[in-house]
Amino acid sequence: MKRSFKPLLQTLALGGILAFSVDTFADEIKFADLEKKLSVDKTPATPEGGAVSTYAPALKKVMPAVVTIFSSKSVKQTRNPQQEELFRRMFPDIPEDFFEKQGEGEEGPDRKEQGLGSGVIISPDGYILTNNHVVGDADEIKVTLSVNKREFTAALIGADPQTDVALIKIDAKDLPFVTIGDSSALEIGDIAMAVGNPLGLEQTATLGIISAVGRSDVNILENGYESFIQTDAAINRGNSGGALVDAAGRLIGIPTAIQSNFSGGNIGIGFAIPSNMALNIVQRLLDGGGVVKRGFLGVFLRELDPNMAKALGRDDQSGVLVAEVGEKTPAEAAGMKPGDLIVGYEGKPVQSMQQLRLDISNTAPDAEVVFSLIRKGEETDLKVKLGDLDDNKLAGGSAPKRPGSPKEEELVDGVSVTDLDDETRASLQLDETVEGVLVKSVKDNVPAAEAGLRPGMVITQIDQTDVKSAADAYKIVEGFEADVLLLQVYVAGRRDILAVPLVE
Repeated sequence: MKRSFKPLLQTLALGGILAFSVDTFADEIKFADLEKKLSVDKTPATPEGGAVSTYAPALKKVMPAVVTIFSSKSVKQTRNPQQEELFRRMFPDIPEDFFEKQGEGEEGPDRKEQGLGSGVIISPDGYILTNNHVVGDADEIKVTLSVNKREFTAALIGADPQTDVALIKIDAKDLPFVTIGDSSALEIGDIAMAVGNPLGLEQTATLGIISAVGRSDVNILENGYESFIQTDAAINRGNSGGALVDAAGRLIGIPTAIQSNFSGGNIGIGFAIPSNMALNIVQRLLDGGGVVKRGFLGVFLRELDPNMAKALGRDDQSGVLVAEVGEKTPAEAAGMKPGDLIVGYEGKPVQSMQQLRLDISNTAPDAEVVFSLIRKGEETDLKVKLGDLDDNKLAGGSAPKRPGSPKEEELVDGVSVTDLDDETRASLQLDETVEGVLVKSVKDNVPAAEAGLRPGMVITQIDQTDVKSAADAYKIVEGFEADVLLLQVYVAGRRDILAVPLVE
């Protein structure tokens, strides 16, 4: 089980102890074939007349399709030198070869790690949705049906660690299966019920509401793609991979994690993968040979803060700022530039960096997409042919170096800069493609310091204009008439954007 501890909170993966990469088993079926077998209902969940006294009819539709999943993996046992040393201090008379005989060298015998989780049948011929952390790298997967307790060995069709979605299959026919709802239509306050096998208690159902949608800042998946449904329907360890359903019994999510105190119990904060997102991953797993291919743009992004919004002449903080464009990337090839504000993607407004990242990842490589940009106050559309995330690495850079002359007066209040020389480049280990001016000093408590500017940073752009020398920097600032100055800086191998308020 993967844990990420936070102050007074811990994020718990709910499927047991397994959290591995996966070996996939190829399957002939494509998503278009599976889609014909699915039951999908996207009509709104409208309340019927009168007070609701039971949700039994809705639960009867889904509970037969929720299964128990047991997974196991053989793991080499390794010796622990620290424990051995402590043991020798406590018992100095033990033979020298005691631990060698116990462990047969550096590695002991294999031991089995076992996991318990849930899954939900989505087709009558045995396709089952669950979590990657339940079945990911298991040597063996066993599935037990709820209706007759029959046990099957399951094959792993594919799994995606970055969304925690997995698809497995058992060899069976005429199985009960869920109807899949439309998770994009969910609203805060909608009824939500979780069905699964928490702590080994089979066929457990709990009731709550949708507490939030689009949660992308909970850091459950390392380097993953998050857009979780949050619910207070009680879910615990073992619920992973089960069903989160609406009042009509339709699948709206796959429970995957909770936030809890150190007891590990439920405190009413649970997270589920939206059904639309899970089904999208199923399609890409089936059509991609068991792996998910993702689009690649090649930029570093930055959320707007109030100062940045003011510098860009924006009334709100919508949109995402391009802090750096990588060399030889789709973004560079299309003409995207640092300082561009991305306000739209494929006709949809861009609300946050996480959402844009998710939207790009949900787009196939080689697709041509349209970004709506604001560049120096002008809105324009830019068409980009996305690359393949697996085949690209972000690399920053700029034009060849051009010498300039330093100036000693302050660039802005409390900030002095100078040209880069060879000695400075060597000490900072700067790539020859990095052009700009070195920040020599920043006084305490001035606006630039509060914005994050520090000595040792290299200013590469001012007001979205490239800086080659200190003379360039002073000329740009002298002609600047607005209240907030945008600086692109290079530090520790990365570029970032700072918004510096100017003082009279």
